[in-house]
Amino acid sequence: MPSYAIDSKRQPMTATGIVEPVFEWEETPDGRRRPSETQARNEATGMPLWQVEVLYTQVVFGRRSTATAMVTVDAEEEPKPRDLSPIGFVALRAEVRVNKAGGITEYWNAESVLLPSSSSKPAGAGNPNDKAAA
Repeated sequence: MPSYAIDSKRQPMTATGIVEPVFEWEETPDGRRRPSETQARNEATGMPLWQVEVLYTQVVFGRRSTATAMVTVDAEEEPKPRDLSPIGFVALRAEVRVNKAGGITEYWNAESVLLPSSSSKPAGAGNPNDKAAA
């Protein structure tokens, strides 16, 4: 199926703060597949894979709505975006596939979370020295 490069700066996304590890699939004795307890790794880099949940605006038949997606990234440590904060990605791609029910499903992946130019922290990561206003 086709895969499309997405300009992370032109497709604004908001991190929900939810990040989950991606697990490898295993065959069960009855021939079914299920997620294992082993975290999946990028075949090229060997780094662990994570899914970062994001919100973005989509337009379908002229109607704007909010969509939710999981963007798979590889990172040595779990990305920690701040809840409901802007987030960007390096080499963001969307792949469109037909699912078993005949519908269309989007799969998002990126090389990494985009680092802000003024900091070496992932987008949306707060400064631990900042104190919340009372």
